[in-house]
Amino acid sequence: MVTERLKRSIALRKSAGLHRSPVTIEKHVGSSAVVNGKSLINFASNDYLGLAQDTDWKNTIAKCFQAYPPSGTSSRLVTGHSQFTEDVEQEFAAYFGYDEAIFFPSGYQANLAVLWGLCSPAEMLFYDKRIHASMVQGLAQTGGTLKGFAHSNLEQLDRKLTAAQAENPVVLTESLFSMDGDLLDTATFGALRSKHAFFSILDEAHAVGVLGTNGTGVGGDCADIAVGTFGKALGMFGAFALLPKGFKEFFNNFSSPAIYSTAMPEAHAAAASSLLQKLPQLEDKREHIAHLSAYMRSELQDAGFTIFGDAHIISILVGDEVKATNIVHKMQEDGVLAFASRYPTVPMNKAVIRISMTALHSTEDVHTFVNSIRGWYDRT
Repeated sequence: MVTERLKRSIALRKSAGLHRSPVTIEKHVGSSAVVNGKSLINFASNDYLGLAQDTDWKNTIAKCFQAYPPSGTSSRLVTGHSQFTEDVEQEFAAYFGYDEAIFFPSGYQANLAVLWGLCSPAEMLFYDKRIHASMVQGLAQTGGTLKGFAHSNLEQLDRKLTAAQAENPVVLTESLFSMDGDLLDTATFGALRSKHAFFSILDEAHAVGVLGTNGTGVGGDCADIAVGTFGKALGMFGAFALLPKGFKEFFNNFSSPAIYSTAMPEAHAAAASSLLQKLPQLEDKREHIAHLSAYMRSELQDAGFTIFGDAHIISILVGDEVKATNIVHKMQEDGVLAFASRYPTVPMNKAVIRISMTALHSTEDVHTFVNSIRGWYDRT
């Protein structure tokens, strides 16, 4: 029976150290989260700029939902296409340096919509093997020929593109990888784009808001399409795709996630428009994150840990899945909340403790984290 099979599957997950159970957050207070009545310094949040807790920003969003409809009422192709939302999408496109933009309920849906709406069996798709699960899920449904390349290995990508001699090559990667925390070498990637004339799709979910001029990300010079999210640094919900001129028409005709989903509400568009006024004013937060992230990397390396990460996402190599899980549980005793990333999010036996630095953290928070993981790593 289905029920018995599911029970066995859960038991196997637990024995392998791969069982997942969401942490229940009772409330957020600054850089901390309250779990089971205990305040823990939160190194597992993607609220990079701290906007989700910003009182002024919350008041702005509340006013937007008071002034505008909170529902899109239907899909865009029925009666959900709002001129107001269309105008704000154009504001977004201009801010980030693209021709068009379209809003989605989530980054997962945006990535699926991009792949299913724009790629077909006519394309050969080259992808970094560590791209987000939403892109991986979308690849097979395109019907295109799939060519993976080793993570961040642009030399291998070059060789594969040269060998394939594809008529319609498409390359998928991320600008800031969500688990490894490494940045795309945009200069080399851009040079390869010029050399091979491929169409590039870049996931900028973890870069927008924090990196680039006024938080515009890092891929503007080498991406044909970029996907960003409101739900991380931008302190909202939903996502957006940034596009070349004329591409929204493809979504309306070929992308089922766009065609069959209820449109985003005008209240969301109003908040998004307000966000564009706020982002340029947050340079002090971006500088703080950059400084504190560099400090955390330095402290962890001095403590003897093998780490990955070029910006505000840092991964600490553990290897064994059970060990990684046990360490983060023990760290809660020291008032630290961290995240153990395990298979299938990362390769088997390559488990990491993945931490996110935010504008809410302090140097004292860094010291608490490093002392905690150093204390438990060899005892767990």
